[in-house]
Order: sequence, then structure tokens, then C-alpha cells
Amino acid sequence: MGAGVHSNEPVRPGIFSDNKFGTMNIGPTAVDARWSNYGVYLQRMIETVQIQWDRILIQSSLYPPSGTAVTITFRVDSEGAITKILDVKNSSSEQGKESCISAITARSPYGKWSEEMVAMLGESQELTFTFYYQ
Repeated sequence: MGAGVHSNEPVRPGIFSDNKFGTMNIGPTAVDARWSNYGVYLQRMIETVQIQWDRILIQSSLYPPSGTAVTITFRVDSEGAITKILDVKNSSSEQGKESCISAITARSPYGKWSEEMVAMLGESQELTFTFYYQ
């Protein structure tokens, strides 16, 4: 999806920072180092959130201000469910903030953790994702 000269759709958010997980617009900014052993799970979760966020933005009639970001800290349990939004830092609009929260919560649960993940991570983990609007 890109914005062409004749497109009325909002421009897709751009890349603001180097993201080692490879997604284009969501950066996992606070991840316990123990997650590195489970990169495939985390990558799939981030991709799912990215797809949902894209859907929300495409369906919205208002687009959040360019150059803003929303950082959300949340808890995910060993069932893959988002159990609590812990903190939201928002330099975007209210609609921009709500789009990001919905992108995380709408597709929950993200899949049950393996026994190895539970042994390493415990019953839940705190994650922080930053969403970039450009």
C-alpha cells in the first residue's frame, strides 16, 4: 500500500528507527532479553499487531498527526492474552492513541507459549511497543 498521486487514502506510517525485528512501523522498545530465544513468537505477534494497525488506519476517516508516536506498555500472559495496558505515552491524537491500543488488544490472544517459554519467561511478561506515525 502506498499513497499515489490520485489516492485519497492516508499515507502509511513511515520508519523512524532501526528495528531489528523487521517490522516497518512498530518498534518493540522494551523487551526482556529472555525473549531473544523466542524471536519467532515475538515477530509473529508484532506482525499481527502491524496488520491490525494497518486495518484500523485504513478504515479510519481521520489520520493521526505526522511525526507523532504512541508508546504502550502492556502485559501478555502465557496464553498469549493481553491482560492489562500498563502505560501509554502519547504524542499523537486521541484517535492515534486508541488505534494503537486497539491494534494490540483486538487480536489477542496471540498463541499459547511453549513449555520452554513458560519456564524461561514465567506466567506473564511486560512488553513495550512504540508506534510511529509519519
